[in-house]
Amino acid sequence: MFVPKQSKIVGRAAARRRPRPPEPSQSSFVALVHMRQREVAQVIELIRRGLPAAFLKEAGDYFKLPTAKIRVVARVAETTAFTLARKAANLDAAVSERIWRMADVANMACEVFEDEELAKRWLVMPSRIFSDAAPIDYLDTEPGAAAVRQVLNAIATGGAL
Repeated sequence: MFVPKQSKIVGRAAARRRPRPPEPSQSSFVALVHMRQREVAQVIELIRRGLPAAFLKEAGDYFKLPTAKIRVVARVAETTAFTLARKAANLDAAVSERIWRMADVANMACEVFEDEELAKRWLVMPSRIFSDAAPIDYLDTEPGAAAVRQVLNAIATGGAL
């Protein structure tokens, strides 16, 4: 597990500072969150190969949500997830893409809010903008994710929602 170095900055700036991204070779949901858009070829290859089933639990840990909630967003059955995790197997490409979508939107939220914990809280809290659903609930489809990205862009630019 990645542990960021202690910052010498104190006060609000230290609290707002995002931890240093994990090394690209580290295979974890957190590393996926911190991948940059310029690594598109690498992301495509990861999705095509399938992400490890362990990413379901890691995503739950990252967002501080039950794994069952992540499975709903990823649209994978409990028995399938359990079997794949037990065998240390990979998820199929469709589920892997939904997991990547969660990581990608989390990355965008971190950049917008400039605070990883605040970004994660925003993604899991119900909002009237999303018909009293949490933004993460919209990430099971690309149109839903586009709606979440649109709101994040509005927040980033000070635009009206």
